[in-house]
Amino acid sequence: MAATVTLTMDEVATHTLNGLAVTKGGITFTFSDTGGGLSYNAASGGILTYVQDPSIAGTPEPFGVVFSVPVNFVQFGMVASQTSPAAPIATVNFYNGSTLVTTMTLNSSLTDPYAEGQLTYSSTPVTSMTVTPASFETIGFDNLTVTTAPPPTPVPSVPATSPLTLALMTVGIVGFGGYALRRRFGPSTSY
Repeated sequence: MAATVTLTMDEVATHTLNGLAVTKGGITFTFSDTGGGLSYNAASGGILTYVQDPSIAGTPEPFGVVFSVPVNFVQFGMVASQTSPAAPIATVNFYNGSTLVTTMTLNSSLTDPYAEGQLTYSSTPVTSMTVTPASFETIGFDNLTVTTAPPPTPVPSVPATSPLTLALMTVGIVGFGGYALRRRFGPSTSY
């Protein structure tokens, strides 16, 4: 069964992002930030449309998230220290294992009072993503929502040698044989 989980970035105390693993709703989110300038449960500008304090905030550097299970829906908000709308905020790569599935650009859709936008991915299951922000003073990342990919539905099968299969085959063969004999030796209806 598919499950939907949202990280609001207040699940753990303030922590540097690199190496942090947060588990919620049975899904573990493992973060990487080799630059070390981003923090989990940090302030990023107050209450905005897509991002609210606390969030992942800090210097604009690439960071990644690995999901403990495949997800086929990902959504999040992002804000940047810029006051002009419609500018790219980040590039996001989605991966299944080490295979790149797609690359998307997150553009700001409004200014509230900073450039802010929301990205939605809904397609092939992915196991991780990397976010590469454009060049700003600071960024905020919040409300990471994922939905797990539903497991494949098993197709029940009946073995060819089950007693039920053998009985149905026997009844069919006997019935067909009886019909053929009746047609061959049945009474004539010609006058």
